[in-house]
Amino acid sequence: MSRENPFAKLDLSSLNEKTPTKPGYGMTGAAKTVVRSIEDLAENTKKLMEGEVIVDLDPRLLDASFVADRLSDDGEEFQELKQAIKESGQTTPILVRPSSSDGQRYMVVFGHRRLKVARELGIPVKAVVKKLDDITSAIAQGQENSARLNLSFIERAYFAQNLLASGMTKDVVRSSLAIDEAMLSKMLGVVEVVPAPIIKALGASKKIGRDKWLSLRQLLLAPALLKVATEHVGTAEFVGLADDKRFDELHDYLKRYKVKSAAKKPKASASGKDWTSRDSSLNFVMNAKSKKVAIELSNVEARPFSEWLSTHMDRLYDEYRGSKQENNGD
Repeated sequence: MSRENPFAKLDLSSLNEKTPTKPGYGMTGAAKTVVRSIEDLAENTKKLMEGEVIVDLDPRLLDASFVADRLSDDGEEFQELKQAIKESGQTTPILVRPSSSDGQRYMVVFGHRRLKVARELGIPVKAVVKKLDDITSAIAQGQENSARLNLSFIERAYFAQNLLASGMTKDVVRSSLAIDEAMLSKMLGVVEVVPAPIIKALGASKKIGRDKWLSLRQLLLAPALLKVATEHVGTAEFVGLADDKRFDELHDYLKRYKVKSAAKKPKASASGKDWTSRDSSLNFVMNAKSKKVAIELSNVEARPFSEWLSTHMDRLYDEYRGSKQENNGD
């Protein structure tokens, strides 16, 4: 029985170009071929908008996408967008789909920041309305964000995790983000280890790339550091930091804590004994722990004595057992 193609219902008649891949998230090898074959079936976001009627909608009638892709949008870029729309109007429409539960409402496919600006300015939002299913919406949302290059690594990872949680396949996720299997694995590896409260506290971390997030992930694999990190991001001092300072502060704090803890960690206690034969031809050193004893023989008689000892172990052990029984009898 052949597996159902999740893109079989897409209208591909207008596809002429591929979605650009975000620098730093390139595809290589066999995975590149796989992802490209999927992308050949995906709706290109520009083609979705071409030739469509642009309408003015009341922002109060629009709901957010069924899958979140941003951790914050109140930064400098948002304020610049707001000022531009205030001065020149909204030049690029957003894409929405009719709500599946309310005939009077719409769901945003992409353009959440432009919608938020319209709400704050109290103006209608310019939009294109298209009937799309969940898969097509997810791909369009991800590819539009990839084309704009304005999602950080952790936001893309967060989006990927949310897509999977909503029931999308990894094929859909890779297509929507234009990434290969290796990059998707790294993204999911981060969001599966770094708890949501810490990710939310760190925010979009626009300047923090894959390698630093992987380094933080590695630190948080230690339960003690995970506990420390969770407590630290909740402190007033941390919350008071600027958004773009938080990641490096937490990362450096955990590295310092790890070094300090290692320096303070006491060595495992062990009792040591040593003995030297009267003729100084054999040295005996014993280090004992609770259930392990290490014996070292050295000097000229070390090897012959060890061989003699191994051939007399039964007799010596019997003597030891006998001495214990005699002591118990006393």
